[in-house]
Amino acid sequence: MKKVKIERRSTLTLKGIKCFLERTVKPFGTSGRIDFPKEFIGKKVFVVIADE
Repeated sequence: MKKVKIERRSTLTLKGIKCFLERTVKPFGTSGRIDFPKEFIGKKVFVVIADE
């Protein structure tokens, strides 16, 4: 599996947002997964990890 570089930032500004969803990452084997509606298949998405 490809290792993804994680960038730590305190602010994020985005333009042209189509929608906003809040999800919880669930365990999936040795990794994790996020469930999204089928309408997002093939779309580019960004995952933001928030402090709780």
